Amino acid sequence: MITLLYSGNFGLGHELDTILYAVHALRDDGMWRLLLVGAGKGIVRIRELVAELGLENAEFRPPVSLAELGDLLAGGDVHVVAQKPRTEGLIVPSKIYSILCVGRPTIFIGPPNCEVARIVQESASGFIVAPGDVDAAVDALRQLALDPELRRQMGERAREHYRARFGRDWSVSQIVHLIERMGGNGLRQDSSPERGRAAGAGTVGDSSPTSRRDRNGKSGRRS
Repeated sequence: MITLLYSGNFGLGHELDTILYAVHALRDDGMWRLLLVGAGKGIVRIRELVAELGLENAEFRPPVSLAELGDLLAGGDVHVVAQKPRTEGLIVPSKIYSILCVGRPTIFIGPPNCEVARIVQESASGFIVAPGDVDAAVDALRQLALDPELRRQMGERAREHYRARFGRDWSVSQIVHLIERMGGNGLRQDSSPERGRAAGAGTVGDSSPTSRRDRNGKSGRRS
């Protein structure tokens, strides 16, 4: 069976009904195992909906430790990310970055004009489904179930996108670029002729011609 994994917070801003109804629509195919891992204020209602739909292929687990998270995410064949409409700019489900990192396809249930939708679209690593569009969710699940090569390709694109846009090399390069830009501006300011002359004017022990003339009493004005 193919493991469909949702791991994270069951919060008020997460829309899981659509994927649950889609899994219910495909219950006779016998291809999907639904794994729901996490906790939150919304988990009671999700448990009730799973029971109401009779999803015998669904399993709930408590949150795992950080040390166990990598194995959990790698164990999912396809991942679900969910976000309710009108939460754009209020929440960004950070699990998308972990999913990209482990190289798995994503079914994103949420608004099309948000950060997660943009990442999924740019990386070509999954499907974007509008909340409530159960038919689209069913179609996405069917395509992924019937085409292992599609799952593999989407997973590879996810991992490559993570390396190129969010991985350690990219992050370090951005930090170095920022430091160089800030440090470069400072160096240019400190080493400019005008700044050097301004810094040296009137300094005790200065060896500039003006200071020498002052010390010799030949020029300059003193109070």
